[in-house]
Amino acid sequence: LMAAPRIGDGSLVVNGKVLLSGVPKNVHVLHLPNYASSSSAAAAAAAFIGATSSSPSSRHVFSLGVLRECKFMCLFRPKIWWMIPRFGSSASDIPIETQLLLLELREKSDDAFYVLLLPVLEGQFRATLQGNPANELEFCAESGDADVQTTEVIESVFVNSGDNPFRLIEESIKILEEHKGTFAHIKHKKKPAHLDWFGWCTWDAFYKDVNPKGIKEGLESFTEGGCAPKFLIIDDGWQDTINEFERPGEPFVEGSQFASRLVDLKESAKFMRSGEDISCPDLPSFIRFVKQHYGLEYVRM
Repeated sequence: LMAAPRIGDGSLVVNGKVLLSGVPKNVHVLHLPNYASSSSAAAAAAAFIGATSSSPSSRHVFSLGVLRECKFMCLFRPKIWWMIPRFGSSASDIPIETQLLLLELREKSDDAFYVLLLPVLEGQFRATLQGNPANELEFCAESGDADVQTTEVIESVFVNSGDNPFRLIEESIKILEEHKGTFAHIKHKKKPAHLDWFGWCTWDAFYKDVNPKGIKEGLESFTEGGCAPKFLIIDDGWQDTINEFERPGEPFVEGSQFASRLVDLKESAKFMRSGEDISCPDLPSFIRFVKQHYGLEYVRM
């Protein structure tokens, strides 16, 4: 059986092995109860990591300590809507906006076991993982609103361990599903009907240069070819974004080029005026136009 994570003598210990050393005193571990939908072994090895700060803020970056050298696979957000994998062996290799971190711990004479760290939503705060040049593992908790502040996060990073990485991830999602009650495991979801329809996503045609004129021309081309789509996905590039990590005159932070975020749920200037032939002043008007003129059932972004 895997032992529950704990902090002792300044170290985060998982299954009897030191995962992080030099853990700050403001970092704490909250153990979870067992859940009927998950195996008792999986639930017993699970916990949340949180931290406290002396001053309130809408954005905190907490150090969790120095990560031991071990192989890892992480999924991080290189763009607003994307995740891609990265592999490494030290915390300095872990990029900002990491959404999942899977570590392989192995002693010389032992079989490997795996530790999963998942940053999760907690109230109005989201969390992500990242490393720094000192090989410290950090987590960032932020609300995205300067008026929404806190001094403490309790359940920002979920941690679990097991001897099978695939089973570990599946069991962890089941535990979080029951504990959070805000989402459903994929096995409990019903596939939407429009998956059986033909649709068009703008990404491969335009990348981030998507614009109303190009969308209209693309829909006309499909229609003329006799395969008009029933739904449209307007992919990355329609929204108004900002990159808070890139500041003039300051040193470049590796990975910051991928950290653009939404300014607001509003369209960019490209969609504020859709052309004289359409006369749509904003994105909602443009969506209504293409649905009416090209027989689209759904438009997603």
